[in-house]
Amino acid sequence: MAVLSSIRSKGKLIAICVGGALLAFVLGDFISSGATIFGASQTKMGDINGTTIDYQQFQLQVESKEAYMKSLYNQSALNGNMADEIRDQVWQQAVMENTILKNANDQGLIVTDDEVAHLIQTGYVTNVIRQIATDPQTGMYNPQVVNDFIVQGSNNSQYRFLWQNMEDELRQSRQFNKYLSMVNAGLYVTTAEVEREFAQRTQLSDIKYVAIPYSEIKDEEVSVSDDKLKAFYNDNIKRYVSSTETRDLSYVVFDVIPTDKDSAEALKIANSIKSGLETATAAEVESYINSKSDVPYTPYHYGKGELSNPTVDEMMFAQEPGYVYGPYVDGAYYNVARLISKEMLADSVEASHLLLLVNNPADSLKVKAKADSLLGVYNSGIDFGALAAQFSDDQGSAADSGKLGWITERTNFIPEFKNACFATEKGKTTIVKTAYGYHIIKVTGKTAPKQKVSVGIASVDIRPSNQTRQAAYALASEFAGRNRTRQQFEQAVTEQKLTARIAPGITSNTSQIPGISNSREIIRDAFNDEKSKEVSGVYEMGDMFIVAVLTGVHPKGTQSLASVKNEVTRLATNDAKGDAILNKLGSVSSVDEAANKMGKEVKDATSIHLDMNQIPGIGFEPKVIAAAAALQQGQVSAPIKGETGVYVIQNTSFTPAQAIQPINITTDKRMLENDLKNRASYQVYQSIIEQANIDDRRVKFY
Repeated sequence: MAVLSSIRSKGKLIAICVGGALLAFVLGDFISSGATIFGASQTKMGDINGTTIDYQQFQLQVESKEAYMKSLYNQSALNGNMADEIRDQVWQQAVMENTILKNANDQGLIVTDDEVAHLIQTGYVTNVIRQIATDPQTGMYNPQVVNDFIVQGSNNSQYRFLWQNMEDELRQSRQFNKYLSMVNAGLYVTTAEVEREFAQRTQLSDIKYVAIPYSEIKDEEVSVSDDKLKAFYNDNIKRYVSSTETRDLSYVVFDVIPTDKDSAEALKIANSIKSGLETATAAEVESYINSKSDVPYTPYHYGKGELSNPTVDEMMFAQEPGYVYGPYVDGAYYNVARLISKEMLADSVEASHLLLLVNNPADSLKVKAKADSLLGVYNSGIDFGALAAQFSDDQGSAADSGKLGWITERTNFIPEFKNACFATEKGKTTIVKTAYGYHIIKVTGKTAPKQKVSVGIASVDIRPSNQTRQAAYALASEFAGRNRTRQQFEQAVTEQKLTARIAPGITSNTSQIPGISNSREIIRDAFNDEKSKEVSGVYEMGDMFIVAVLTGVHPKGTQSLASVKNEVTRLATNDAKGDAILNKLGSVSSVDEAANKMGKEVKDATSIHLDMNQIPGIGFEPKVIAAAAALQQGQVSAPIKGETGVYVIQNTSFTPAQAIQPINITTDKRMLENDLKNRASYQVYQSIIEQANIDDRRVKFY
């Protein structure tokens, strides 16, 4: 089971890599007609290029993958985010199988068993396989580890299940790359394209310019008619094409805020804790706080000024150990602070270590004897770094002679190790046992000691009572009950002087509304055509109750002018502001004249060329870039209506494009072709997905 333990030890890194490993294995039979005893329409979760995805079958595959992930990482449960990611991965795999991989199969692009064996042998494998087959000491990939893993699978169902998923992922990755290679084989860059790109990159212009931002004109100073809005919308229609349906929500939050009575109850508990802290011994403080406090004990020593509350900081250094201060308010808590001790301590310690792992408790004494022996070798005059490099099981620090750098109390090391570092004098060594094994520690540096205090802080959450929560719910429930239409909702918001928050552009697969955790239920109801007809009921989201109403539906495709009116109005208003600025400028013959007319500063920008996206100091202004490239030295542009303002520019230095050399043609062509093919790996997938007929109804079920 050593390999499986190795995988588990990688944690999140492998989790990300495994990502879709199970998908191909478990999805083999889940594509079905969707017909069940309940009727296809009730369990149909979507359609991908004519293939129906049935909810019940889909859920079985999700549950199978969840069980796989739990087993792989020895977890009893998955958090909400991981569960959401798994469902999304299963869906994306279904999309992949019915689009790109189907195209690949139609083209005869398959992956044979011999290819799989060759990929394993040569190391062209997935990240997951590479992780388990890489020697941690040498960093080298060893195909024999994979072969051993496969052999183990013949007698071990867990290994067999794991390898089947890894192999499927490898096959699909190879098949996808084959498809891309076929596409890339038809991509090339001509010499004319290389020459044009080289000319664009090497023709340089320096300019001086004046900028008049649109923001200097108030919106009310310009007039934008309905006809102008319509004309602007039609001229820019491509901006307003959406690949998915979106919806807009308006919602009101009724916060559950602790009352004075709730605060008094928390204060009563804090005073009770204070009594216990006053009678506890120094050794009992940590366990007492952990048993009573809503925030765990923090085992830090604080220097002067490091305690967040200035009064507490002052009192802890003025009093003697045993002193208790509080209760006092700190955010949403009543705190009580107990001074445990005062000591002269260093802020940080520089250390190196040599770790000997204890993999089997029965070997502990043997490993300890080896640690003692190595310490004796060091004391005889052998270099510590050389010993660490040769014998330490911590390969990360061993590569740097065992050096760990500077450590503070807040460094994320286990307490026993940190305590030993701080307790050891500079230049001395010590041995300490931790959960990992035995560490030989050498302290190579220490900051000067200064007075520090050990303070135990117990915190009592000032939380709302059930009565307070019920009162907030009653307000929200009354609001939702009295206002069932959007018009009533908006009128009540105005009359009651409430704040209506906006959640625009929500898609059916949006995981949560910004600022509202676990808000998937609100999103699902927004896409439920029956529930979204009227104001919602009351949603309970942590310490808030929410009432929402649907305010806009924007179907997939070209958005109507009404649905994008706010954005069109903003852009058309800027356009009108640009016209107003042009009228103020009138005819100008130089940048300086324009600056004087508008009371603006003349600025410089250098090395502008057509291959750049942004101008330093200006930003994204493609029209300014184009104008700068078109001007000869000394020429002044007409006023330019840009993205954020009106510009007048003058070319102060013009460098013609260089003549391209044969070596540039060769190297630049290779560079451009590589860039083209790299973009193709993403754009081919996106293009196929955009052209696919995908009906995603997951929002009905999740």
